[in-house]
Amino acid sequence: MPSNTLQPIQQDPQYNTESLVRGMDFSSRLDLTSDTLTGSPTVTVSVLQGTDPSPQSILVGSPSISTNSMQVLQRVSGGVPGTAYILSFKCGTAQGNTIEDQAFFWVLQG
Repeated sequence: MPSNTLQPIQQDPQYNTESLVRGMDFSSRLDLTSDTLTGSPTVTVSVLQGTDPSPQSILVGSPSISTNSMQVLQRVSGGVPGTAYILSFKCGTAQGNTIEDQAFFWVLQG
């Protein structure tokens, strides 16, 4: 039975002392129609498991589009150890579509 919701992709964990650029690669979906990402991407964050009263605070700066126009990138720093976060990536495309996907990762004590 097909799901009507996005299934987040699991990414590697990061320590709460690290500052890393995380991303979502849309190339497999964009290549089908020779499309590319364009415009101003958005990234939001929520808690999948654990407790963080202000999950948005792990996002550093604004998201960007990679130089090959296939990935949305976002710097992530901090977080509450033992918490799993979901990053929701959303961006427009050159052909007028809107594409989105989700990833989750755990934050570990650094």
